[in-house]
Amino acid sequence: MFTFPQQTNTARVTLTTSTASFNAATVCHRSFTDLKRDHILFSMATRSNSNAFLVFWDSANKEMETHIKDAKKEYGGCDYKPGMWHSICSTWDSVTGLVQIWCDGRPSSRMFITNGPISGSTITILGQEQDSHGGGFDLKQSFVGMMSDVHMWDYTLSACEIQKYVDELNFTPGNMLNWSALDFQFNGRMALYLLLLMLTACAATPQDLSGQMFTFPQETNSAHVRLTTSRQVLSAVTVCFRSFSDLRRAITLFSLSTPSAANDFTMFKLAATDVFDMWIRNTHMNFIGQDYKLNTWHSLCSTWDSGSGLFQMWLDGQPSSRRFMSAGSNISGPIIIVLGQDQDSHGGGFDIAQSFVGMMSDVHMWDHVLSPCEIQNYAHHLNLPPGNVLNWNELEFQIIGRVLIEDKQKIETCY
Repeated sequence: MFTFPQQTNTARVTLTTSTASFNAATVCHRSFTDLKRDHILFSMATRSNSNAFLVFWDSANKEMETHIKDAKKEYGGCDYKPGMWHSICSTWDSVTGLVQIWCDGRPSSRMFITNGPISGSTITILGQEQDSHGGGFDLKQSFVGMMSDVHMWDYTLSACEIQKYVDELNFTPGNMLNWSALDFQFNGRMALYLLLLMLTACAATPQDLSGQMFTFPQETNSAHVRLTTSRQVLSAVTVCFRSFSDLRRAITLFSLSTPSAANDFTMFKLAATDVFDMWIRNTHMNFIGQDYKLNTWHSLCSTWDSGSGLFQMWLDGQPSSRRFMSAGSNISGPIIIVLGQDQDSHGGGFDIAQSFVGMMSDVHMWDHVLSPCEIQNYAHHLNLPPGNVLNWNELEFQIIGRVLIEDKQKIETCY
């Protein structure tokens, strides 16, 4: 990712494209900022139009703007919260003149903005807004934060293609700007920060985390671990993990979201130590009577089957009652699984008051209901086939924010 570490009217990244004229365009990128003022996200200028293709956040009116050839349209439905990663896409076609803005996969209405191609010598810049061709930068409109996955196409992506980009699934990279083969130039304080972050980034490649744990060291509405699975349809589920926390408030233990259900499979512990709030397909139910003691490692498993609709949770090997929650409907992707935060929207909508602080380990997920004996084996650290949806011993994940991988603590009596 590019990191823009400070307010400036000089630091920027200039992107190079060989296309000098185009009749349609889609621009997509991901960005993270804590700015609470107006700021630029993408600036393309020609000699005749300083805002030939521009994406801009209007903080005062809470609107995402797209400018085409100096004309402007706004989208007020973008939940563009600071301190979070967001995926923003804008599409435009010169024949119809229609523009559409997508914020974290949620589209605006298709709005008329202007006809006719964008042509001439284009200059494309990240980090600054061009009030003139290649210049005219304003400190108060500069971008501060991180930016990644910048792509541009010379045609309008379909809704499905944009959803694939948002959900980080396979998509055709941009043919005008391609993040995987980007031609760019730094100006100002940029390169060092890019290098440092490239060295410390956690890629979503399988890792064996045996004997290790994720540590979530502070309350935040951004830090989380995103787990990757190729499975996108589930008719039954078992999720098991171990966790340790000293929080007396509600915490999110596991969050699985799809576009149709933000809480497709979500596990909360409420403020009371013996009350769990479990969600399936946006239906929830409280489970009472199993004590989640503070500052103690706990093994928690939850099972659900769409055929019977029955849900059951197990805390430290002790079962709850089997309760009816949701039947006849599978969990269908794109699936996003998050540890550390609750998804109030697909892949986002995090709330600091529901974040997890503590340690988590041994996360497994199966596409079937484990037997009581298998769950007992998990709770007591005995032999058990690993999860076939999520496997702690071959886990694909991405860390966003301050989450650490540490050796799991073992406290033994010393004589």
